[in-house]
Amino acid sequence: MSNCKSGTNIVSVIMPVYNAEKFVSEAISSILNQTFTDFEFIIIDDGSTDKSWDAIQSFSDERMIILRNEYNQGTYPTRNLGMNLSKGKYIVKAGTIPSSHLGLDST
Repeated sequence: MSNCKSGTNIVSVIMPVYNAEKFVSEAISSILNQTFTDFEFIIIDDGSTDKSWDAIQSFSDERMIILRNEYNQGTYPTRNLGMNLSKGKYIVKAGTIPSSHLGLDST
């Protein structure tokens, strides 16, 4: 899951998702298309009742780690779960806002 020779990504991007089917695909694409690529991308569906989970599963990228809560636990507990799983030196909190930009472009 790492693009880094040491086996550890320098950045962990954490995205909690709850009922965001309208925006989640665009947000995921925006993050995956960053020119900075040394990151793991932890996406946690927080018990969505819409088609967010289907949208998340439609992506396939070795940097992605996807999980699903059985029921809605809220943004903070879900984000904390992602932080506990993260292996990066730095953590970026991402939302499902369209055209998310992490500011990690290396150009």
